[in-house]
Amino acid sequence: MCDRQAEQLSRTSQKLQEKTSENEADIKNLKETIFELEDQVEQHRAIKLHNNQLISDLESRAMKLEEQKQDTERQLKALTKQMKEDTEEWRRFQADLQTAVVVANDIKCEAQQELRVVKRKLQEEEEKSARLQKELDELGMLGRKSLPPPHFTEEVESLETDAANRWHGVCISRASPTPAESAATVKSLIKSFDLGCPGSTGQNIPVHKVPRSPLSGIPVRTAPAAAVSPMQRHSVYNNGKTASKGVARHTDLSDLPLADLLKGRTEELKPDHYLRKSPSLESLSKPSMAFSSRMLASTPSNLKPPSKLSVERKDPLAALAREYGGSKRNALLKWCQKKTEGYQNIDITNFSSSWSDGLAFCALLHTYLPAHIPYQELNGQDKKRNLMLAFQAAESVGIKPSLELSEMMYTDRPDWQSVMQYVAQIYKYFET
Repeated sequence: MCDRQAEQLSRTSQKLQEKTSENEADIKNLKETIFELEDQVEQHRAIKLHNNQLISDLESRAMKLEEQKQDTERQLKALTKQMKEDTEEWRRFQADLQTAVVVANDIKCEAQQELRVVKRKLQEEEEKSARLQKELDELGMLGRKSLPPPHFTEEVESLETDAANRWHGVCISRASPTPAESAATVKSLIKSFDLGCPGSTGQNIPVHKVPRSPLSGIPVRTAPAAAVSPMQRHSVYNNGKTASKGVARHTDLSDLPLADLLKGRTEELKPDHYLRKSPSLESLSKPSMAFSSRMLASTPSNLKPPSKLSVERKDPLAALAREYGGSKRNALLKWCQKKTEGYQNIDITNFSSSWSDGLAFCALLHTYLPAHIPYQELNGQDKKRNLMLAFQAAESVGIKPSLELSEMMYTDRPDWQSVMQYVAQIYKYFET
């Protein structure tokens, strides 16, 4: 029994020793595992610290990128706004350029038309010069046939010299004679010419004698030396000669452009610049023109040329074009710029976009009607008020509106011809 127990105890002891050794081995393994895990923990801690540092760096970079994004967005908005403004300005520039091209084309057409008119006038003047040269030759032949006495030839030459020297003074001082002087001068000349025609009394007219009007008996002035050509004076001097010479004198009178003058052809009165090339032609044309101007003053009113005022009322821009030079459109544009000089927010460069907001109309009318237009209170954005004020102010003095308010309200480029016509009405009313 005891042996059996001893064996069991020994076996149990061995088992316990084996378990103890196994446990020791397990403990050893566990210690090694603990060491390894502690190392891993340390490594994980180091990695965690590193990751935390990276995260903080990334967060700071993210904040910087966010700030850069906001700056970029602000720059993008500014660039977008600038691009829109540049695009709008470019469109306006293109529109103004198109208008300038149209205006330049119109000016070119007007210049070509004026050139054609000048060429036609040049041709007419050349024909007139040739006709006057022919008349001069005929008058020269008639003068040679008449053979005036030597003392009268000297007198004629002295009178021609005196008339040529005093031509400018005579034209200036006698350009606008009074009706009484014009009628008296013409009547005295007609009387002197009638004395030289066939069937007259044939008596010479003394120089010192004062002629009288055949109707009223009022003393009238005799024609100055520049008013009668040398050939006419020669006809008057020889009015007591034979009938053939009287007929020749009548022919001399009919050769003058008197008939044309009585028809109102005022262009014939102007000195022909082609005649200035020949002294003989000039000496012949100047007296004839002075005489013709006096004859024209005594003609009926329906045969007189239109006065300067009536011409300007029919075409008010003609005088303006002569004053400023160039075409009528450019002259009216310069006049508008001069009238509105000093007004704020006014830049008149054409007859289209410069007038679209109505301020230009208000500024132009304010120079004449300041009580009708409170210009200091106006704003360029309120187109309707500006246009209504301008149209009402113009209509209050009798200028009918030729522009439609509805069309002006909904366009930035109104029809330039309509605008120019309306501005021309304003100029005609206040300036002519």
